[in-house]
This record gives sequence, C-alpha cells and structure tokens, in this order.
Amino acid sequence: MRNPAATLLRTADTVARLGSSPASYAALPKQDLLDALQVISDARHCCDTITAAIAAELSRRSTPDLGSAGLAQQEGYRTPQAMVEAITGTTKGGAVSIVEVGKMLAETDAAETLQREHPELPVPQTPWQAPIAHAVTDGRISIAQADAIRAGLGLPTDSVPPQALSEAAVELIEDAATLTAGQLHRRARQLRDDLDDAEVADREKAQLEQQHLKAWKRPDGMVEGKFLYAPEPGAFLLSVLDELTNPRRGGPRFVKEEDRARIDAIANDPRPTERLAADGFLELLRIGADADPGQVYGSRRPAVRVIVTKESLDSGEGHGSIQDTGEAVSIATIRREICSTGTVAVVLDDDGQCVNVGREQRLFTARQRTGLAVRDGGCMWPGCDRPPSWCEAHHINQWKRDHGKTDIADGVLLCKHHHLLLHNHGWDITRTGGKYTLLPPRSMSPTREGRHLATKSRAVQDWNARRHRLRPRDPVHPLEPTPPGG
Repeated sequence: MRNPAATLLRTADTVARLGSSPASYAALPKQDLLDALQVISDARHCCDTITAAIAAELSRRSTPDLGSAGLAQQEGYRTPQAMVEAITGTTKGGAVSIVEVGKMLAETDAAETLQREHPELPVPQTPWQAPIAHAVTDGRISIAQADAIRAGLGLPTDSVPPQALSEAAVELIEDAATLTAGQLHRRARQLRDDLDDAEVADREKAQLEQQHLKAWKRPDGMVEGKFLYAPEPGAFLLSVLDELTNPRRGGPRFVKEEDRARIDAIANDPRPTERLAADGFLELLRIGADADPGQVYGSRRPAVRVIVTKESLDSGEGHGSIQDTGEAVSIATIRREICSTGTVAVVLDDDGQCVNVGREQRLFTARQRTGLAVRDGGCMWPGCDRPPSWCEAHHINQWKRDHGKTDIADGVLLCKHHHLLLHNHGWDITRTGGKYTLLPPRSMSPTREGRHLATKSRAVQDWNARRHRLRPRDPVHPLEPTPPGG
C-alpha cells in the first residue's frame, strides 16, 4: 500500500524545480508539459489524502456529544465540515467529501490495525468501504471519486448487506480510470438499484410526490416560476426541449430530409436558445394535447425511451432504465407505459452486438439508431456524457474511404463534437468482436496505443453483469410512443 506522505516527499523536489510562473512552462516541449502536470497531480492527490486523514481527526474531536467543547466549536465553527471549508478554501461540498472520505480512511485503518496488532482477538468487521479507502491511499481514485462511490452506494440495509456494497465498490473502482466523479456517482446509484429493486419503486413513488410547478407575477408584470419533476416525466420534458431547440443544444447534424427546413430554421433563428425554448413551450400549451404533433415537431414526436430486459418484463423482477439518463424505472411503471406505447425488440448476441435491426445503406436507419442507442448508451468517447439523442452514428470503416457498410457492428455513437474531432484530427476506432478501441493519431502517439471504449448503456452494463443467468439472445425493449398511423 502506498504511503501518501512518503510519496509526497519524493515528489516535492520535482515539483519545486518546475517553476511557479506561467513563463516557466512556455518553452516546454509537449511531453515535458504533460509530465509536469502528472507530477503535480500525484503530489496533489497525496496532499488531498493527508488532508482527509486530518479532517477525520478534526471530526472525531468535534462530535456532537462534545458540544461546545468540541474542537470545531472551540475554534468558532459550527461543524468540522465548516472548519475544513474555511481553512482549505474548498467548496462546501468539497469539505463534506474530504471529511466523509477521511472517516472511511480512519475506520478502515483502525479495524486493520486492531487485527494486525491483536491477532488473538476475534477478527473485527472491516468496514464495507475498505476497498474505497485502499484505492484512495494507493492513488487509484481521487477524494471526489471516492465520495461519489460512497454516496452513490448508500448504507447497508437488511436487503443490501455490507458485503454486497463492498463488491459493488470494487467494480466501481475498476471503472474509475475512465469515469468522472459525477459519472461514478450515477453508476454507483445504478448498482445500488440493481441490489434492491424495492428501493427503486419506493424512490419512484417519493419523487412523484415531490413534483410541483409554481408560477407567480413579479412587480414588473413578468411571470416567473419553478418546477420539479421526477426522472421519467422529467426526461419527457427534456425530450420536448431538445425537439424545440435542436440543433442549438448539441443535437445531431444528420436528419431526415423532411426535417431539414425545420432544423435549419431553428439553427438560423435570431432568438437566443432560452428564448426559443420559452416561446416554443408556450406554443405547445396553446396548441393543446390533441394537436397534430407534426405542427410543432415534424416527423419525430418527443418521447422517453425506457429499456428493460425481456426476463425482467416477464418475471416482474428487476427494473428498467431511462435511455438518456440511466435513471431506474420500476417494472410497474414500464408495464403501464407498454399499455399505451408498445415495445420495440432489440436482440443482443453474445458479444453484446445488436442483431436483426437492418443494414446496407448510406445513413443509419431509425431502427438501427435504436439498436446503437441501446448498445452504446450515448457518446462512446471516453469521459463524454452526451446521451444517445445528442449523438451521430459514426462508420468506423468510413463510407467513402474504406467502402464501409452501414452495419450496426461497424457503427458507434459519437456526439457532434467528438465526431468532428475524430474525422478532423486523425483518430480511428477499430473493432475486435464486440470490443471497440479508440486509436490516437500518430502525431500524438507514434505507437497508437489504443483506449478501450466501454458502453455507457445501463441496460447493457446490467446485462453483462447478469449474463451467467440470462439467455444469450434475450431481447432488450426500448419503449417510446408509436407515431400516429405507425
């Protein structure tokens, strides 16, 4: 296990020689500049780990039962988190993360020290967060990532024992190299949902009860408001805003010819995007729920895609997820949606590839894009969180240059930014079976060392985790309203 203090001492001299002004780095070659950033990152991680350990001790000396005798209150702070925030200059949320991760480090160290120094005693129960604490100390994850895993997985319960959370933490730590703290938190919540389906239904009910919309008139006559929606209706609202404002909000450039005039009109509209959304939403209210959707949306009606395995749908066990956000949806809600929307089956083979969705034309069809959305879950570029609705289908064997086919297996979803970056700067994507690899240009890496592209699809992640008890060709059903006449 790495000693953060010793590592910090080893890197201190290197950091001191780097220089302290922007001019010190102006003449550095690219690799030296990147190496300098890595050294600083390592040193900072060590400092953060030590800070967390100190914060844990501050918290221990400031427990509520000590009252005004606690260290934080003696120094004039209401809580140890407030003390850490003031002294370190971090944000309130950052201070909470430092204290909570510090507690994990302290609890793990205390249990393991007791076991090591007193082997004759019964083996103490090691905290379930021990893998997270070890990953922080070893430099594999940051304080923010560690707290994201902790908060996302939650606390043990009768139905979710500590060992299950510990195993989930190990899985998340393995994914941390390619995920931000926010993405880790979302993935941790997904794993917690997989461990406790009842919690999904309970949370869904609680979130629906919190929904509200308020509007009031200001003194100047303007009407202002606020709203809060649960994930499923909220996803529909976001879908509506996407249709009203795309391509302003990063949507794909490639659209059906019948929609081209409408898309161009939105792109060239002189109104700011927020004004365009406001005017369009008001127009929706005026038209009413029974209007022809073609009046506002063209050929595509706003919809929420919910993905669920056939096994869960048939058995009533498990849950589904909203395609663009990954939020869990109970089977009861999915079955209610099926009554009015029907299903579209997408079959996955043993490599996680979509089959029976069509091929062999220049542009990917709507049904092929459905398959890509289920399989990829959004932009496949590492670290990108753009949802499927904001992505374009990229031919990994380019249509003109490589005579590539419009085949699901040879297509991946990329957001507009990363699609342009790939084509304009010499990146490539290759496929081996069901695995995709991103290759940098030779100017960046002479050996073109690749990076694995992992699916962002919660459905496929869950399917892969449960493959040992799923049939190889169980279909996954994305649900969306059937257009009039469809």
